[in-house]
Amino acid sequence: MDVYPPEYLCHNLPLMLVSGLTTSPSRTSQSTWNTSNLDSPLSSPYVDTSFPNGPELFKAFTEGAEGGVWEESAVKAERKAHAPVFRVLAVGKDYQLPAKKSSPLSPVSVSSISSSGPKSPSSHSPLSPLSPESPLFPDGIISQFWLRKYRDALPAVFVYFREIFIESDDTQSKFSHDNDLIKELSDLKKQFSERNVKFVAVVVSRRTILQSIDLNDRVSYLRKNTGLDAKSGLLFLPPCSPLEIQIFAKDLKQALYPIALDFYSTLLKHARRKRGRNGGSPSPPLPSNQHLSAAGWNIRYEFKQAVFAEFRQENDVAIKLYGIAYESLLEYFDSIAIDSPRWNEARMILDSMAFKILKCNLYQNQPVMAQKVFNVHIESVTALVEKRFSTKDMYSYFAWKAQQYWLLAQLLDLAPEDISPKSVPFTGANSTIVGPDFPSANVLHHSGFQYLCAARLTMERCRRAGDSLPQHLELYLVPPPEQEQNFDHAGLVLSLLETAYARFNKGDGSQTRMQAYIAHEIAHIHFQKENYVDALKYFHLSESEYRREKWYTILGSMISEAIVAARKSGNKLELVKLQFESLSREFAPWNSGLAKISDFLDGFECAGGKPEYTLDSDSIVCFVEAHFAFMAAEAHLATSVIGQLTLRSQHTPVLGAVKMSSLQLNFTGGLKPILVTHDDSVSGTRAQKLELVDMTDEYCNGKGCLVLQPGEVRTFEMSLPLKTLGTFTASSLIVTFEESSFTAKIAVNLETVAIEDALSKWWIEDGGKLYSQRLTSSSPRSITVIPKQSHVDIVSGLKGPAYIGEKLIIPLTITSREDEDLQLSVKLRTQDVEGQFDVPTTWIGGNSPSDTIELGTVSPSSSAQCQFSISMPTDTCDLIVDVTVTYRLLSDPDISIVKNHTIDIPVIFPFHVSYDLSPRIYPRRWPSPFFVYKLESHSPPITKRWCLSAVIDAVDLQHLEIHDYNFDVSNVVGVDFELLQDGSKAFQRDASSTDAYQHNFMIDVTNNDPMEKRIATADAKLTLSWRRTNMDSGSDEKEYNSFTMPTLKLTFPLLEPRVLMDVQSTSSENVHLMYFIENATSHLLTFSVTLDLNNDMSLSYPIRHQLRQQSQSKDFDDHDHAPVRDKVPLQNANFAYEGAKQVGVRVLPYSSRRLDFELLPLAVTSGWQRVPALRVYDTHFKKSLSVFPASEKFRVDFKTGAVYVNISSSPKL
Repeated sequence: MDVYPPEYLCHNLPLMLVSGLTTSPSRTSQSTWNTSNLDSPLSSPYVDTSFPNGPELFKAFTEGAEGGVWEESAVKAERKAHAPVFRVLAVGKDYQLPAKKSSPLSPVSVSSISSSGPKSPSSHSPLSPLSPESPLFPDGIISQFWLRKYRDALPAVFVYFREIFIESDDTQSKFSHDNDLIKELSDLKKQFSERNVKFVAVVVSRRTILQSIDLNDRVSYLRKNTGLDAKSGLLFLPPCSPLEIQIFAKDLKQALYPIALDFYSTLLKHARRKRGRNGGSPSPPLPSNQHLSAAGWNIRYEFKQAVFAEFRQENDVAIKLYGIAYESLLEYFDSIAIDSPRWNEARMILDSMAFKILKCNLYQNQPVMAQKVFNVHIESVTALVEKRFSTKDMYSYFAWKAQQYWLLAQLLDLAPEDISPKSVPFTGANSTIVGPDFPSANVLHHSGFQYLCAARLTMERCRRAGDSLPQHLELYLVPPPEQEQNFDHAGLVLSLLETAYARFNKGDGSQTRMQAYIAHEIAHIHFQKENYVDALKYFHLSESEYRREKWYTILGSMISEAIVAARKSGNKLELVKLQFESLSREFAPWNSGLAKISDFLDGFECAGGKPEYTLDSDSIVCFVEAHFAFMAAEAHLATSVIGQLTLRSQHTPVLGAVKMSSLQLNFTGGLKPILVTHDDSVSGTRAQKLELVDMTDEYCNGKGCLVLQPGEVRTFEMSLPLKTLGTFTASSLIVTFEESSFTAKIAVNLETVAIEDALSKWWIEDGGKLYSQRLTSSSPRSITVIPKQSHVDIVSGLKGPAYIGEKLIIPLTITSREDEDLQLSVKLRTQDVEGQFDVPTTWIGGNSPSDTIELGTVSPSSSAQCQFSISMPTDTCDLIVDVTVTYRLLSDPDISIVKNHTIDIPVIFPFHVSYDLSPRIYPRRWPSPFFVYKLESHSPPITKRWCLSAVIDAVDLQHLEIHDYNFDVSNVVGVDFELLQDGSKAFQRDASSTDAYQHNFMIDVTNNDPMEKRIATADAKLTLSWRRTNMDSGSDEKEYNSFTMPTLKLTFPLLEPRVLMDVQSTSSENVHLMYFIENATSHLLTFSVTLDLNNDMSLSYPIRHQLRQQSQSKDFDDHDHAPVRDKVPLQNANFAYEGAKQVGVRVLPYSSRRLDFELLPLAVTSGWQRVPALRVYDTHFKKSLSVFPASEKFRVDFKTGAVYVNISSSPKL
């Protein structure tokens, strides 16, 4: 604010003066409030060293150093995050230190004085109350010039930039210039050290050390002879990048910041010592009753200590010291005459200390304490004024109080928002409590409230300026009475209110009442100043809130002024709107001079035809109230429903009857609007029944009497035909007033009428009176039109599940139960149950690939048939076929009736397959190991035979027929693979049983790889050609479907020795067993063979390697073969045999040996008998070999490993 010097309000930062960086005059830092600049104590012009990076370097030093009223770095929460901040000013070479003990009019030049220069003739500071030259002489306490001295003139750090001489490579020239620089720097260092100011010299070079190798030695020479250290005394700055310049400035400020704080600590201690000596002058130049008293000196030194603590950024210490000085100064006012100039000076010092205490509390994030300080300051000064002037009812007092609120508001604008949140409600200074032991007066509100308080106080100042003045009038911060009368109080109030309104708008929208109040005040002031356009603008901003809160008393008076403003400003739309609103009976007290509707635009010329104005009932207090209700909440298509429109006019009785030209009832959802026009010939009964005509037009037209008396309720019943499905809602009613000079349409929003409203009823007329009935529907304005109930039956011919990959034909039968002929169409949509993909369907016999088929006319009790085909997906899923049957009765072709039907189709695998890979005996002899077949081969070609047995099952196996198959083997590695054909391409199955299909594939695997491989691999894939056998399944019986089993991974061991078991005869007299020991390796193997005849011992038979490939369909259970004993009766028989029980056998490489055993069953029985186990043990590798049955004549119990053979009762030769 202009009335306070910036030194009293701005935040104090450690001062750094920089010389030699810029040629522009560096003005002292202005406050953020555009305070007029005072005379600068610094000399000019400023010169620089003209090195290229001077401006960039100065900008890096001044970055973040505003030094204004609010300093972000001083906030407690942000202090650690900020780098050290200085107030940085630029000075020239002729800068002069402020005089210490001499007249302020002749300061001593530091750059020119020597140690033997003149001494000060005075023993006191030129700003001391003891110096006759001081503006404080003889009894002043402190002035802004003392603050300006430490803010702008006397630095804590002086940084001197000087360019080193590099223009010549002559050594003598360099030496001479360096000596001159040493003398200059030494003199400056000495003179600054006498004032305890840190002197830092920065030597700048245009060359790097690599370009001039003697620079390092020269800088060291300068440091040695000036006594300036390398860390913070004399620095060297070669050419740098912009980033390096910023780092240099940041590091230098970081290093100098503790030194600067020590500078102000010394000053604080010095002031404390002088405070301890009571600050009195040993030899005052004037009598004791004229010079500053001891109490005044105490206040002076307490104030100085607080300022130096503020320079040190010690906000808590500054709060304490400012508080002591504030209390002392309040008591000191008793010794100051009210007509003395020192009174206003002391008042300004008191205000500045209160402001500093408040601001430091905000820095400490203590808004409650800040508000308490503000309240105490207001109360203290109020008590002081009443005590000294006997009254506070002076315009100067209210001007001062308004200044304090204005000052606080501007401070809060600069502070972070979290200190004074925008959403805190204003409770008022006279409210009692907003929380436990927490007075509402201590709540710090945001700046909008402070601006509002300042505006109110300014209004009171204007009122007091016109009152009679007291005998003793205070003129602090105000002009004399004759000038006060000419002061623009209204302009100042208007400015403050507009600023307050802008601050309230920045909130979260929860303080709308305050916004409306302030807008109303602004509008009233503009109205008084005859600024009708602006008045109308702010009337419009406040009226919506008053309408919402139903504050009709305030709104009525405002509308009266707004009508005048609209007429004076020529705003016809606002004039018509406001006058229609004034017709409401809520504003009857302000309707004394009410005009008729036809006279609303009297005095205006209607050039260009009759204007038309559209008004919204939500934006005005509308005197027309309306409600619409359907008799039923639901209705069927092709029927009619009764609706009732209820009107009530709440206009003022002064106006008499009101005639409306027309009513237009609008619906959402597609129902035609209803237009009711006024007809004088229609009876004016209160309950009218409308006959709607012209159904094919844009509107459904009707006629009625639209003249309403004040407070009258009138109903209009109508029958609405329903020809479209959906939900229809009565949304709005447009009321039209057709006058000679204009046309006005008021859009009444029916959605805002509450169900609890007295008008929300169904009205019945009886004996000329209307009686209301309660509506049962929760939403009477809406009706749902549902389809007409269908009378057709849909039957699908699908039986059982569908299988992947098949083309399925599904028949549909639609039977009519209607009493007349109908036109029928069917629409299909097929998709999976999750709706992720659609499956194409095709109508059989349709003329186009459309998903809809027309079935023509169907007679009553008749049926229509159609078929469609679906190509099933290649993976299992669940499909849904949505069948939509749409028909129209020939008697009413505009109405469509819909019937939906859903067909669920599970898509599964048609077959389930399991594989079993077992060895077989190769019928031919292996090649001799002594014959050389290929020079590069290490072994002869050895062929082994295998049997792959495939067992196929299905859910509905008896209705599925396998016609053909294709067995494909691929990705064979390292061997020759030969599939033996048995001449049959069909799977074997007994047609009379339900057993699974089975087929055996014989495979010869020959190892022809030159290198010995232990295993061979291959991929097998079985593809089946199949079809359904049931004729009524819906499938196309003429087409075969293809189903490919998942790929089977086959593994064949090549080198492992194995023992195969076969049987030649199985009679009750002789069982001939044959064992084949195969050695496909290159080693000579020796085996110990033992035939075990113990009844308790079974054949050592590990469960053979089985490969089962099972379907992942959920319709199959895991398939597994049951043990043999569960299928046939098994017996344990004792055998006698011919031959050695244990024998040693040698098998040559790449060869096999056959062992025969003749067994004689001791118990002559028939059936499946367990055979003895053969033990084959490799004596070299210490390993037992497994014995594999190599014939289908054996049965194996997979749980015990026992092998059984079927013994016939009759001997076989």
